[in-house]
Amino acid sequence: MPELPSNKFGNLADLGNEASVEAFFVNRLLPDLGYKDSEIRTKASLPELALGRGRQKYKWRPDYALEAKGRVRCIVEAKGIEEDLDDWVHQGSSYCHELNKSEADNPVEFFILTNGISTRVYRWDNDTPVAKAKFGDFVDGNERYDAIRFLLAPTAFATPKAEAEPEGEHLLRRHSVAELNADFAWAHKTIYKRESLSYTAAFMEFVKVIFLKLVSDREARNSPNLRQVDVETVAVPADDVFFSRHWIDRYSTQTPNPLDRLKFQELLEDFETQIASGSKKRIFSKNERLELAPETLKSIAERLENVDLITIDADLNGRMFETFLNSTLRGKALGQYFTPRSVVKLATGLADLKANGDHLDRVIDGCCGTGGFLIEALADMWTKINENSSLSDREKRDLRDQVATKALIGVDIARDPALARIARINMYLHGDGGTSIYQLDALDKKVSIFPSDSPELKREKQEFKARIDGGLLDGTRLADVALTNPPFAKEYSRKQVNDAKLLDDYDLAFTGGDESRRPVQSLSSMVMFLERYHDLLAPHGRLITVLDDGILGASKHKGLRNWIRKNWIIRAVVSLPGDAFQRSQARVKTSVLILEKRDGTEEVQPDVFMYYCSHVGVDDAPRQRVLPGDEAKRQRAAEEIRTVVDLYRKFRNGEGDPAWVVPASAIAERMDVKACLPESGSRISDWTDAGLEVSAAGDLLTRAIETTDAVELAERIVDMDTDADEIVTYLRVKYDGFCEAGEDVTVGDLTKQQLVRVKAGDIVISHINAIHGAIAIVPDSLAGCVVTSEFTVVRPSGSLPASVIWSILRTPESRADMLLLSTGIGRTRVTWDIVRQLQVPIPSSDVRARIDNALQAALDAEASVAALRTTARAVTEAELLLDSEHARTIISAFKPPR
Repeated sequence: MPELPSNKFGNLADLGNEASVEAFFVNRLLPDLGYKDSEIRTKASLPELALGRGRQKYKWRPDYALEAKGRVRCIVEAKGIEEDLDDWVHQGSSYCHELNKSEADNPVEFFILTNGISTRVYRWDNDTPVAKAKFGDFVDGNERYDAIRFLLAPTAFATPKAEAEPEGEHLLRRHSVAELNADFAWAHKTIYKRESLSYTAAFMEFVKVIFLKLVSDREARNSPNLRQVDVETVAVPADDVFFSRHWIDRYSTQTPNPLDRLKFQELLEDFETQIASGSKKRIFSKNERLELAPETLKSIAERLENVDLITIDADLNGRMFETFLNSTLRGKALGQYFTPRSVVKLATGLADLKANGDHLDRVIDGCCGTGGFLIEALADMWTKINENSSLSDREKRDLRDQVATKALIGVDIARDPALARIARINMYLHGDGGTSIYQLDALDKKVSIFPSDSPELKREKQEFKARIDGGLLDGTRLADVALTNPPFAKEYSRKQVNDAKLLDDYDLAFTGGDESRRPVQSLSSMVMFLERYHDLLAPHGRLITVLDDGILGASKHKGLRNWIRKNWIIRAVVSLPGDAFQRSQARVKTSVLILEKRDGTEEVQPDVFMYYCSHVGVDDAPRQRVLPGDEAKRQRAAEEIRTVVDLYRKFRNGEGDPAWVVPASAIAERMDVKACLPESGSRISDWTDAGLEVSAAGDLLTRAIETTDAVELAERIVDMDTDADEIVTYLRVKYDGFCEAGEDVTVGDLTKQQLVRVKAGDIVISHINAIHGAIAIVPDSLAGCVVTSEFTVVRPSGSLPASVIWSILRTPESRADMLLLSTGIGRTRVTWDIVRQLQVPIPSSDVRARIDNALQAALDAEASVAALRTTARAVTEAELLLDSEHARTIISAFKPPR
């Protein structure tokens, strides 16, 4: 019988009934989560509450309740190891619900169910676990236990307000990112559920509420009676804070909804005056209202009133947008791939913006979204001004004001939701009313005015057109720097009348010379922005843009790369990780490209800085929940940003590290970093120095279908006509280097293609996923399965065993070289032609024997484990009468789809 697992608290063998689960597991777990004895309430101290399910009513209380910051936050129910936790979910949720009924902010956030074998954490209002772990997972460093610790730590819960506040004062406290995520998610969900609004409408109401909260916090921060309580907390007179339950209650006698009637409408009136004078642009519609019930606003105010939003990340609204707007509106179809914060910071650092008494760079983003690049540029320029000891305080103040009001220009076309308006909120909260944020199509060179445009939009377009045509702001330029991430997926097509007129103004929308000039039928906005920024930048202006690597390397974009070389100096290409845009669910490989506008075609292209990042962008996880490892990822990304920016500055100063510099000749064809900078076989000299023989993989392997034996070939290749009635099984090759049986298909149902049968001992290499480790040896049990032309099937051609070759091919060095030898962009294919070129070291007879023996021992152990599991299952089903035709029929008839 296999040994039962153990963890940091004890052994599973010691657990049986509910009492033992409590004594030997739960009582040891709760202190480890960070709870003191005084914060763990036992069953005897908890109220017995009336619960119900349908007509059935009963009284119940859990085994424990956990308190944090003076309030119950989680209940815990322990069961015996034989009990099914699914039977207790409704009971746990109902008890939390009853506790929360008397509280406006639902303080009881979680409940835990455990039978020792399995532990699950649920949110109080949801029957799907947000975290779960097995008994053996409860050890330090285990990801599942870390997630539970993070969710349930006493410090993870929001600080209660009221009681701790001094008389007549209101406290504002800086919150962590995790706390803010929880606060915002709760507020948005409250609006969405209570008000029965669409997801987008709920988000826009949420934006209004947060806007009011930010204005309130800014006013409070400017209070002459502000008092610093500690590093994280300030206190202000309660009457100076309008976003609070105190203020709402005080003015509710005048109007049922004072936040809307007295504050939001007051702000709108002030905005309308400034909009009419041209000093601000519209953020909210003229007759906008807070479309939320007074009780909803009170609940949100009570949850958020002690949070100090002024101290958080500068690009607050962009973060909110990315977190809360659903995938339909920010998905691939619209090309709205919101830029991870670390990518924004990298691009801004590479821009090397100038901000001093002699020169202020003017920065434009023609697809600014919520203003992330502009706000980062503002923060960067303000920092440089503040750190300039040669400037007086008055000069610093004046320069900061010029940056906020004159140096930043944003344009965005999106209307539902209106991203430009959210960017204006960002700008407003950083010292400007968004006077240089325009809601129009930056790619429309004529800045066309349509009959359907409102008078306000017409004025906005006329102003932007005047800035381009009538003097370029100061008579010499519109912008010095374009800092941007153009939409990847949006296309302009000549099939659309307005698009066709717009395309006619673009040189890139035509192919051929003057005599053979002909229009292309469509063009991506990403390509068009390259030409548009060339128009808008001053000579020697800098474009720092995120770009699809396909433009830099794909053969179909060769003409575009020639246009880039003709019109720009290529200064740098910084490759981003393939998962940099994972939060937007965008599966596209990107780079940051730095171009400088030529002032004449006679300029000679110099050397180019190139670098490949591993951490930037990957720190922005595609989930709301924060995990313990996230902070380490952010730190690695921040360090990588500092490294790249420092290397690039040294390169521009003539002190470049040769390892990250390529000659101009290297970008004559492709411009992507993979094709120009690293080279395969970089360890060959190390191998030869170590006395190892080096060979091409093609000399060690033979491709299965390249046999000259006609019988062998007939056995290998599936005849789509002769074998039409045959049912074949696809072979799946997994990232872990092993394979399994896949789907069964009838040959005649398939389109004409090449299917190859595999044999035991074959090595099967996935073209798409080999770089992830998808290279496997076929076991006896899977002989006869088939693979498509997306796989290469090979066999050893010499004395080196398949197991040794398999081990060599799956090493990081081999996979890295395969990646470099492949010519594709993004999802590169590792074909046989690439594998056969791969240079690998040949192990000595002793080393190959050790590799082979170790792998054979692993196979024997796995077979033994599988046999034991089969025996255990067979004994269970036979001895306990747990298998029958009737049971199998029920499963077959009613099991849900996979």
